[in-house]
Amino acid sequence: MSLIRLVYASESRLVDANRRAELDSILASARRFNDQNGITGFLLATEKAFAQVLEGPQDIVAETYGRIVVDGRHTALRLLAEEAIAERSFAGWTMGIAERNETTSFIFGLYGITPEVDLHTQPLETLVDLASELAGGPA
Repeated sequence: MSLIRLVYASESRLVDANRRAELDSILASARRFNDQNGITGFLLATEKAFAQVLEGPQDIVAETYGRIVVDGRHTALRLLAEEAIAERSFAGWTMGIAERNETTSFIFGLYGITPEVDLHTQPLETLVDLASELAGGPA
């Protein structure tokens, strides 16, 4: 089976009033689907943006990204990478998540992700390294 890694970033349209409920819904749905379809990955979330790494079979990852593109909870998607990989970086995660909050702010800050320079403007290497750091494993 040929594996790929797809990485994208986008601007969040979630509003503070229901942000937690929306994130919980996204995670529950993604974890169910990913578990059933051999996808692993990690979602980074800030108040204004998302970045996500998806790994798995090319056809399933492409189909998943197609659904993500039309999801109204974000906008201004940037596809940063779609490449063949020999092994998964996030094998233990059907969908892990790290939010920039009081606990993770220091780590986000080490990667230059602040309210002024948010997630969706970061380069590919920064996002994958940050996700790996927050997931507790190598990139």
